[in-house]
Amino acid sequence: MVGLWPVLDRRTAFRGAEEMLRDGTSCGVVLVGTAGVGKTTMARELVGSLTGDARWIAGTESTQNIPLGAFAPHLARTTSRDPVVALRAVRDVLAEDGQAPDGGVGIVGVDDAHLLDEFSAGLVHQLAVGRDARLVVTVRSGAPVPAAIEALWKDGLLTPFVVPPFTRDEMDEELSSVLGAPVERFSADAIWSESEGNPLFLRHLVEGALDGGTLRKSGGVWQLRGRPGISPALASLLESRFARTPKDALDVVDYLAFCEPLELEVLSELVSRRSIEEAERMDLVRVRAVGHSHVVRLAHPLFGEVIRDRAGVLASQRIKRRLVEVLRESPDPGVVTSMRIAELAMESGVEPDPELLVRGAEDAIAMCSLEQGARLATAAVRLGAGFDASFALGRALMWQGMGDEAESVFAAVDPDKLCEYDVARWLLTRVASLYLEAGRPREAVELFRRERGRITDPVLQVSVVALDAVLHLYDRDPGTAIALAREVEAAPEAHPWARASGVFAGVAALTVSGRGLEVGALASSAWEAISHGDGLLRFHIGYFEVQALTLVGRLAAAQATAARYRDLAAGQPNSAALADVASGVVELTCGRLDDAAEHLTEALAVLDRDTRSEWMLLAAVSLCQVRAAQGRPEDAAAALAIAERHSGPELAFFDPLVDIARAWVAGADGEVSAAVAAARRGADLAAESGQFAVEVLALDVATTFGDYSTVERLGALETVVDGPFAEAAAARARALAKADGPALDALAADFERSGALLAAADMYAQAATAYSRSNDRRGELSAAAKAHWLASRCDGATTPALAKAARPLPLTDREREVAVLVGRGLSNKDIARRLVLSVRTVEGHIYRACEKLALSHRSDLAKLVQV
Repeated sequence: MVGLWPVLDRRTAFRGAEEMLRDGTSCGVVLVGTAGVGKTTMARELVGSLTGDARWIAGTESTQNIPLGAFAPHLARTTSRDPVVALRAVRDVLAEDGQAPDGGVGIVGVDDAHLLDEFSAGLVHQLAVGRDARLVVTVRSGAPVPAAIEALWKDGLLTPFVVPPFTRDEMDEELSSVLGAPVERFSADAIWSESEGNPLFLRHLVEGALDGGTLRKSGGVWQLRGRPGISPALASLLESRFARTPKDALDVVDYLAFCEPLELEVLSELVSRRSIEEAERMDLVRVRAVGHSHVVRLAHPLFGEVIRDRAGVLASQRIKRRLVEVLRESPDPGVVTSMRIAELAMESGVEPDPELLVRGAEDAIAMCSLEQGARLATAAVRLGAGFDASFALGRALMWQGMGDEAESVFAAVDPDKLCEYDVARWLLTRVASLYLEAGRPREAVELFRRERGRITDPVLQVSVVALDAVLHLYDRDPGTAIALAREVEAAPEAHPWARASGVFAGVAALTVSGRGLEVGALASSAWEAISHGDGLLRFHIGYFEVQALTLVGRLAAAQATAARYRDLAAGQPNSAALADVASGVVELTCGRLDDAAEHLTEALAVLDRDTRSEWMLLAAVSLCQVRAAQGRPEDAAAALAIAERHSGPELAFFDPLVDIARAWVAGADGEVSAAVAAARRGADLAAESGQFAVEVLALDVATTFGDYSTVERLGALETVVDGPFAEAAAARARALAKADGPALDALAADFERSGALLAAADMYAQAATAYSRSNDRRGELSAAAKAHWLASRCDGATTPALAKAARPLPLTDREREVAVLVGRGLSNKDIARRLVLSVRTVEGHIYRACEKLALSHRSDLAKLVQV
């Protein structure tokens, strides 16, 4: 249920106007702005801030031709038909009724002064000349204004102020307040684009979208899917702009309503240049220079909604057919125009060219517009467009996570009727979809082994090698995946799909195996191929490219790379969500926990689906660590539940990351023994599958939670894994095992300089604890201060190490763990079961903790730990 629409406090922008009216330096102000921008609300706020009663008059279309029609309520005291007498009577009434308590002149508000009749406008002008009242006048920008009103600011009688639309921040604040939850950034961008910050348009758009079901809440985030509906009230307001518009200018608006922007040369093929000039003069369209040409678009996006709604079916089809005829004449229409032509052709009322639909579908998939791609491909299949249409439809469904639906499309294809090139495309894509999207890895591998012999052409066999690399990657064999990816990279004539797929397998395998320094060159080799292939594959490569840069300590490059992939998202919600997952990895490492949480939460909301998804898993494990670092164990557990729901046999490659997430949840909840066990399990799985960089991550987490037996293995891995992180993890394990405060201090400083602020804060906290154990009070205080300063820069991070440094209780790690569980209300029996200890051992830990802290009872220990 939508909440009340609050009035944002925007008076700060008009403090100067308020001061002018208060001190008498001006007898009034004119607030100028477009319809719905909030002029009336602003005027009433401004008047309300002043002392004295206000008299309000309003210009309306119904009284515009009636002399003194706006002042009719004030004419009750006179019966004279002489306009001069009537004017004087109204002026006296206003002066008498509107006097301020201090004896000064009163306040008169004049709303929509552009709709005043000439006599009413003249009276307002007289009030200003005689300074008989303080005036607050509103005028719609661009509207014809009576000469007497225009003279108010031209003659310097009133001071004009422009009422701006909402800023983007103001719109976001308004939406969040009304809807009670944040709006996904992609959706907020769309609402901003449609409303252009106009408060009235914004309200009607949101309410129309809610009523139409296109604005929905998912995962705690509001998402707009489809165009926001336009309410009857808003349609009526906008239609008034077209009531007196000449037909020639309306023709310009009609074509742009169904296809904008259009190049000026293209639009000139549809209407005359004079018509375009007239539409521009009436502020219905805007012409802008783009490169060496000019493009024309509607002056406001909502104009198109109104025109489309008022156009009949036949008129709409006629306009679309004409647009297709002209646009198809373009020598090279480009990807976006190709998609638009296909959509227009499908809705033109005549049977479209199937090849046109297939090209549009292919371009839509390349641009990550998957729903549009599926729609165009479905129409092409229905028209009998053959394998190309089925292939496009299957891929559009696959990339949307609809693996079973995609398999139905691919299974209906008879490979015996295909050429070898099409057999290769069909087989490789079907296997990938069946394995990853339908979640049927065994069937996928069997299909691949059974059918791969059909492909004998040496160039096409490179594609077989690329898919083999992907299958070995997900089968937890990164070494073979890297070798096969290198084969694809070396093939001079590899198909773009093969090159991109091979690079993905290689980049992912190099990243997890600890060869991150090799990733950049391999990833860059796929850029040309990606531009000719399916758009979403680039984000698979991008995630691991960003992860590799993060692991080798090149955080500035990781941030730049993540930003580049966000730019490539091209306004598509799915691809933007994938880019957000990569951004979350960097932001977490840099300590921007709030930004990381926002990006990852939005990604989960956008990508949410019933079938298993590696992207949901990756976003969830990162969010799990973010929430743990924020000291929010319940939210971390919720994120872990998502990751566990999306893990499965086909995604066993990511099992070590899920175990690391489990470790963070347990550690955030104070269960350090469970945290160590989960981290060590993840490390073992990673080691078994050659994921040595992931093994370092897992062992470092185990070390953080008190397992110093990691020293030997980390020492071996620091010579295997690229970058400084493995070396730092090994050095930290050695320093923690020896309680070496200075060594931890130095490591923290190194991480701080590199920009890894969250890790630095954690290490400073561990240094403080180590200093405390050696009774180095100065070192302890210095390290603790640095830890908490960095934690504040990390949006108030609250890791277990930071909490321990903040409250340096003289307890062993086991005593502290037991004390935390006591504080959570667990009985001794429950604690013993959870930590796999005897009840008597638990009682001993509680007794010693109470003795060290001079506490007399178990309940006192619980209260102390809870503080």
